[in-house]
Amino acid sequence: MARIFTTKFRFNHRLYDAIVTVVSHDGQMNFNVRVMDMELFGLIPGGNLRYEGREGFKDLQAQNDISGSLMNSIANAIEEHLVEKP
Repeated sequence: MARIFTTKFRFNHRLYDAIVTVVSHDGQMNFNVRVMDMELFGLIPGGNLRYEGREGFKDLQAQNDISGSLMNSIANAIEEHLVEKP
């Protein structure tokens, strides 16, 4: 099963957008995230993140503390979106 959605996340006192694809297969969730703001491409090369499992973003290698903070902000927004009640 796959799910595609957009989400907003707060970083450095601003609101940004990302497109998120979640693919679930055999109980494993895989995430593909595309940030939509070019200014963030310097912190996330190409503007793309890919990881497995809801906590998989923690295993990604951040270029620096700022990149790590950005990845946390995105992951938190995705988690909020996934647990949001309709």
